[in-house]
Amino acid sequence: MNRRRLLFVVAVIVLAGTYLLAGSVGLFPGDTPDSDVTTVEEDKLIQPAENGSYLWPYTSRSESPHERTLAINVLIHGDPDRTKNALTDSAALEWEPMDENEEDADPDSYNISVQDGVDWDDADGSTRYTYIDASPHGGEAQWLDESYQLHSGTYLGSRQHIRAYTSEADNWTAIQVHDEYFDWFRLRHTVTDIQEPARVIEDDFIDQPFVEDVSRTHYGLSGGWSDGWISNIELAIIGLLSTVFARDTRTTIARLGRDIGQWALTNRYGFVLAAALAGLLLGVRAVGIGLEAMVTGYSPQYIAGMLYPLLVVGPPVLVLLLAPRLRPLGAFGFTVVGLGTGFVYDFAAIGIGMIPIQLLLHRLGLVVALGLLAVAVVNSHNSGRFSQAGHADKPDPPLILLAGLGWLVGLALPLFGYL
Repeated sequence: MNRRRLLFVVAVIVLAGTYLLAGSVGLFPGDTPDSDVTTVEEDKLIQPAENGSYLWPYTSRSESPHERTLAINVLIHGDPDRTKNALTDSAALEWEPMDENEEDADPDSYNISVQDGVDWDDADGSTRYTYIDASPHGGEAQWLDESYQLHSGTYLGSRQHIRAYTSEADNWTAIQVHDEYFDWFRLRHTVTDIQEPARVIEDDFIDQPFVEDVSRTHYGLSGGWSDGWISNIELAIIGLLSTVFARDTRTTIARLGRDIGQWALTNRYGFVLAAALAGLLLGVRAVGIGLEAMVTGYSPQYIAGMLYPLLVVGPPVLVLLLAPRLRPLGAFGFTVVGLGTGFVYDFAAIGIGMIPIQLLLHRLGLVVALGLLAVAVVNSHNSGRFSQAGHADKPDPPLILLAGLGWLVGLALPLFGYL
């Protein structure tokens, strides 16, 4: 056998052996799946808080301990919502700790020094499960998926990744945090460490005014890259009523601001619809006045005749284009506000202070008619979608006819001298 053929054979053996070995060795040391067991043995559980639920300090690819992946390495004791806020927006948590001496959960606990913190953002990742047994307070054993995920870094580069687990029956958050990078040759993330990321979270909480204590406890359970130690973080109890009031007020204002922002984003087409309706009315007025000043020798009625069709078909067309993106109530509200605002500013622009009652009622009728048309458009748009029964309902025309007739009658009344 010549050297070239020998080199080829050796290369095939090496490559085949390498790939077979790589495929047979898991990245996450764990148990061998030999059954369909979905419960966890009692000696594999820990109790994060006295008289609280028991926790399996690992994560799993499925609702079974036999697909264990990584170990839970941080426990944060305190309200779960405030825990998430502390991770993502600690500036909003101005708690004043009370001087209360609490007994250590384990004699093998000790304090750690502080370093720099990390900014965490929302993250996406594969679902992982953990197991709790809530029988100490009358609950049941169950598998939980993560309540939320956070990360620091880049998805396609390297990052620190948090999976957080909470239970309605308990006042703690179990966290699995790890270092990982995106491997282009595996087309998924590869974990490199779980100890140092836990230290990063410790450093983020040490010496914060809303933190009572940061320590580590040895629970004696290894596996899933764990050395048996879990970081424990105790959020402080609020000491002063004024602090509670100020913090809750700021939190309420911040939450209200976020809710308003979310509502505005959801209804952005409603704002566009309202602005377009008001702008159309004011625009026709402004263009008419401008053309009257620019074009001489022609009766202003010719200009009015050219612009009037915009007022006849313009508002319904805007409703047809934009209302389907809204809900019925929102479509009605934004249409009424937009057209009504346009009428008010139009009167104000030409100096009308006192509006005759019959004119006010006429404008009110037009506003309601266009608002009903918006609702009819939304309902007709939604009727084309498949219902739960698997078929599309036919659109209901009466409301469309009523709204359209109301709009046309409102426009016709002044033309035929009834207003």
